[in-house]
Amino acid sequence: MSENCTLLSAALGKMHTGVLIVDEQLRICFINQWLQRVLRSQSAWRAEIPLLELLPELEGSRLLRTINQALQSGLPAVLSPSLNTQPLPLFHPQFNGHDAEEPQPMAHSLQVIPLRQDGLHHCLVAVTDLSASMRRETLLKAQAEKLGIQSLTDELTGVANRRRMNQYLEEEVRRAARSYRPLSVILLDIDHFKQFNDRFGHLAGDDCLIRVALSLQARVSRAGDLLARYGGEEFCVILPDTDSEAALALAESLRLKIAGLNIGHPMNSCAPTLTISLGVATWLPGLPETSTGLLLKTDNALYRAKQQGRNCVVSHVRVPSSND
Repeated sequence: MSENCTLLSAALGKMHTGVLIVDEQLRICFINQWLQRVLRSQSAWRAEIPLLELLPELEGSRLLRTINQALQSGLPAVLSPSLNTQPLPLFHPQFNGHDAEEPQPMAHSLQVIPLRQDGLHHCLVAVTDLSASMRRETLLKAQAEKLGIQSLTDELTGVANRRRMNQYLEEEVRRAARSYRPLSVILLDIDHFKQFNDRFGHLAGDDCLIRVALSLQARVSRAGDLLARYGGEEFCVILPDTDSEAALALAESLRLKIAGLNIGHPMNSCAPTLTISLGVATWLPGLPETSTGLLLKTDNALYRAKQQGRNCVVSHVRVPSSND
């Protein structure tokens, strides 16, 4: 029988799970080796040492009340870390030395289980280290966030994609209506980009799109503004709290910025270098507007910019009295 107890004690000592048993007088009858290593206590464990002598910080604690309740009523309980932060003063073993400057607490949960045998009442406290599972949860959350960002980002240029643009425009149209503030949208298109691709190849075309996106992003830098790739060689800029005059000024600066890149484009009908055409639409408070309607007006303005010879900015302004 004693050999079995020794074997059981050795087995519990190897487990990365804490086992603590106390009697009705709250004296410790057993504590396994793993729990001894992770307890940050100045007192050395010995048989029948009072629990509060080993762990005086438990005085008046939720854990002590739970142990007493289990001894008296015979009802088990679970102390989760979400409701009970650090119910035991547990720290990772590598930080338990006296010279440790920044001990790292161990996230853990506890099961409090009453034990009744031969008329004697004891209580088992089972400790589970949650550090690994919490690290996995943090990693999975970070991966999920990364995937979420990727699902809203254009893979080639790194700016927002059309899905993100649609979401953001919906949000901003509603916010503009609530706050009674203007909202502007710019749609721009690289002039004769198909011919650029045909002449220089798709790799050069991709490099061109990346350079254009970076240049546009450098100008669209105000908090709340959004640059998105609308599709192919088209980009969209959403400008909350921006009136028509400010939106037109930004659109013209974007046109000049891209022209200033001096990317050769001999197939361009309006210049020997790469240029863009831009359409601008601004919703002013007064009448209801949908994101689709505002985007359509911006697209119509872009179409007129192309009809007027490209490499220019055309605006469509919506005012409360308009019948368009």
